[in-house]
Amino acid sequence: MPTQTFLNLNEDKQNQIFTALINEFSNHRLMDAQVARIIKDCSIARGSFYKYFDDINDSYQYALKRVLREIHFDVFAQLKSEPTDSLHAFYVATESFINELEDSDYEQFYRQYVLFNQYELKHVEYDYNDIPDDKLILLVNGQKIADRKTIVLTYKWASRAAHQTIRTVLSGGDDKQALSDFSDLLKLINKGLVN
Repeated sequence: MPTQTFLNLNEDKQNQIFTALINEFSNHRLMDAQVARIIKDCSIARGSFYKYFDDINDSYQYALKRVLREIHFDVFAQLKSEPTDSLHAFYVATESFINELEDSDYEQFYRQYVLFNQYELKHVEYDYNDIPDDKLILLVNGQKIADRKTIVLTYKWASRAAHQTIRTVLSGGDDKQALSDFSDLLKLINKGLVN
């Protein structure tokens, strides 16, 4: 994460560096990224870069977190607003994320992340077992599913399917078909939970 020195910079300078990071990581995989191109793009000295970040991976983590803050995938807010079908909330959040991403300056950055960089960073899957019971909600046809293990497993597989849908779209797949397939899968899971 950025150092206090970076955080003490004025907002314009921080944004200038962030823009250079986005440019670099949108056009190059993390393993091919170069500090030289970043510092040239934002007109800072190499020494300054290392006063702001530990290394190029650190600068990437900063850029990624900032992008994810700006284009968030808030399934939990969606779950709270869905009165009868929790899995539909996964669909709505995924569709919304794809639409926000396509309308943003970060689509190519996120494409690089999904297709290459998350594997280079050894992305750790979110552990739904860590969610407190009051946030672990699963409603199917208005009926609450009570078994925690079932809920955790359902969240895990719905999330994996959501991420695969996003990956398919970012890989150049048909948006409508990917979202339709995702919707059909969620309906199938819902049927299995009811029976």
